[in-house]
Amino acid sequence: MAALVVPTHRRPPGIYRAAHAVRVVGAIVLVVLVLFAGTVAYSAYEVATSSAESHSLSAQFASNGSVDVSGTFSLSNPGWYPIQGLELSARIANGTGVFLGTFLVGPTTVAPGATGVFPFAIAIPISPSGPAESLLTTDQYLDVHAWGNATYAYLFHISVSLSQNRSWGAPFEGLHASLGAPVVMGGQVSVPVHVTFSDQSSEDDVGTMSFVIISASSVACGGATFPISVPSGSYFDQTEDATLSSGCSPAGGHLVITYTTPSGTLAFPPEPIP
Repeated sequence: MAALVVPTHRRPPGIYRAAHAVRVVGAIVLVVLVLFAGTVAYSAYEVATSSAESHSLSAQFASNGSVDVSGTFSLSNPGWYPIQGLELSARIANGTGVFLGTFLVGPTTVAPGATGVFPFAIAIPISPSGPAESLLTTDQYLDVHAWGNATYAYLFHISVSLSQNRSWGAPFEGLHASLGAPVVMGGQVSVPVHVTFSDQSSEDDVGTMSFVIISASSVACGGATFPISVPSGSYFDQTEDATLSSGCSPAGGHLVITYTTPSGTLAFPPEPIP
């Protein structure tokens, strides 16, 4: 009778088992990396096609003699990973491209499937020699441009940007002052000054307007002050008489015009006199 042969199972050496485990783990890691890369690529595409937007952008003339520009930026994140460290820098320029001001919003994080909203506000001072002086007397478009950087999916650098134009209505659109023919009355010389403008802003012009006639030799010849109350969207057309100092000629000089409210005084660019 033949002896019964019992098969024996030889356990693989430890090094073989370790190599096999490494291959299994490597395969799992490779699958995870492929899946991660695929989801990142898909999410990045979704984010790229969802550009930043601006909402409720407004620009208005403030009582303190500045232009207040405010609104919100928003950026949606339809992807599966967060947008981290998002910081937006923005600049505002007038209709001719002259830089008016800048502001910074952020940094913040936009969660997956969420929309980040970034409010902003900037006050642009107005002065006769400043870059914003044209906002007093000229309708134009304000250009708002924003750009920013962030990290997406914990590893990747992304950039966002947006540009938008905002119509600006000047509170003293087309301001113009002209002198009429001098008139002699009672031994004094007076000259009529005709002032016109249109209030294209969203606010009424209520206060006092003054003008001073400056001669070519920089001598103040005379002036006048008068109240104004011009509703938004209305036209102003008025003539005021100014008594001239003896021997003072306005020819070749200029007019200095100011507008005063309880909040302060605005000076306009000099108006030349032919």
